Amino acid sequence: MGLRDMLRAIREYPAARAELETARSELRQAQQELEQSRETCESLWFTLDEQKDHTKFLSSKAEALQAALEEFCPRLSTPEELKRFYDAISPDMDPSGFTLYRMAKELTGIDVPSCFPYEDNRGLFEEMSGHSLLDWLTAVHFRAVDWDIIPGSTYESATLREVDTSTSEYCAFEKQLYAKVLERMGFQSLLEPEQEAGAITELKQHSPQPKRGGETR
Repeated sequence: MGLRDMLRAIREYPAARAELETARSELRQAQQELEQSRETCESLWFTLDEQKDHTKFLSSKAEALQAALEEFCPRLSTPEELKRFYDAISPDMDPSGFTLYRMAKELTGIDVPSCFPYEDNRGLFEEMSGHSLLDWLTAVHFRAVDWDIIPGSTYESATLREVDTSTSEYCAFEKQLYAKVLERMGFQSLLEPEQEAGAITELKQHSPQPKRGGETR
């Protein structure tokens, strides 16, 4: 190494030393972060194991409760029993009633907004719960709707009448609806044997066709 190289090395030494110290500091910080990450990872694995154990416990508990229900609860057969059981579990499993409404829609083929274009255009159904939508669907299915022409338009507004729930047709509808909902929720072992074949097709055949937008009856 010549004199010139030595002088250049002496001049560059402070900067190189500072750079080395910075690198060492960054290395120490990285090691600390790595150690913290390891501790966090170990904590997460411990939490995951606890959650797995808790999930396994809840699964076993659910199976035990299901077995107890099957042992002590008589088979649900009447519409009143089916509805009562649904009402007991719905606050946790179907709080807004959309499972119930979607099943009724599946059984009957009725889409509420399509049947009521005037109310749908006004946004009436946008924030409506499944339970309220079911009231409208039931009214259509059992023809409990009065229609009034909107002046100056081809639309009709709907007024729902009270559905006669004492008829055999309504009881059959309600029984199948709640039985199918409970079956979908996993309680099929508590139900009586499947209803006669063709019931779903029959419901759809007797359902009124949806009205097209702006069309009067």
